[in-house]
Amino acid sequence: MTDLSEDRVWARHRRRTGAVLIVGAGAVGGFLAEELARLGFSPIRLVDPDVLEVENLVRHPLGAPALGLPKAPTLAGKICREFPPCHATGLHADFLELADSEQQRLAAGADVVVAATDSAACQRRVNPVSLAAGRPAVYPAVWVDPRVRDAEVGEILWVRPGRQTPCYQCAAAFRQGAAATQAARGARVDIQLVALATAQVVTALAEPTDERAGILDPQRTPVYLHGLPPTSPAIRAPFPAPGLASRNVRVPFPAMPCPACGGQQPIARLERRAPQPDGAHRRLAIRALAALAVIIVLAVLIAGLAHP
Repeated sequence: MTDLSEDRVWARHRRRTGAVLIVGAGAVGGFLAEELARLGFSPIRLVDPDVLEVENLVRHPLGAPALGLPKAPTLAGKICREFPPCHATGLHADFLELADSEQQRLAAGADVVVAATDSAACQRRVNPVSLAAGRPAVYPAVWVDPRVRDAEVGEILWVRPGRQTPCYQCAAAFRQGAAATQAARGARVDIQLVALATAQVVTALAEPTDERAGILDPQRTPVYLHGLPPTSPAIRAPFPAPGLASRNVRVPFPAMPCPACGGQQPIARLERRAPQPDGAHRRLAIRALAALAVIIVLAVLIAGLAHP
């Protein structure tokens, strides 16, 4: 058997380490799992309730032999066969239907949690579960908007626990003003681009002291990624130039405490300060004090002359 020792497998770059839970083994989650495995992450745990259908073939890492099979365990098996250094497991289940204790166990066993599902309800559930477990979370998706080409824009929202950043629910109001998001729309090449960028975000969260963690800006946690196709007219404001581009956007904490993470915008303390005189008023004040000093000196002299 060919030598698969770590120093040979990762001879081209340092192995990245850590456990990752991926909720959703569709197109984005599937390609992400394969990329993370080759970066060195292990174990990788996949959770998905669906089976592979014909419509999935053009944008999923699994092929025709896997039709009708559950995505999560089948993809995990493929990763283990094709890349033995990674230990991958798949759970054929709906994350929302798992017991709370099982959800918490899965999240606590990961260094990073990824919600690569097209279910908004599932993403909303992953948010408090990952926060309670004290694990960073990533929410990758692609925009779905009739004015924008499918998968032309990818969105990657990342969250650090402990109110270090706004959470998924904090960003809900901000994201309502944007296009809807889904996990698996568009061509395979566009979705792979989102998965690759998500892998970089996961790596940065898993290894915060690594220089690559510099791609994360705690003040701007959503990352918007535009692919190589021409820019649709509706999004030329954020992406004026055609072609590949990314943009980080600031999402503030809500004004009221977030029910999920407790984050809140800091209340500014208004400091009451005496009005500062401008230049003209300052000069007048100096002249008035000088005149008063002269008057006092003259008064003292006159008093002295009157009483020898």
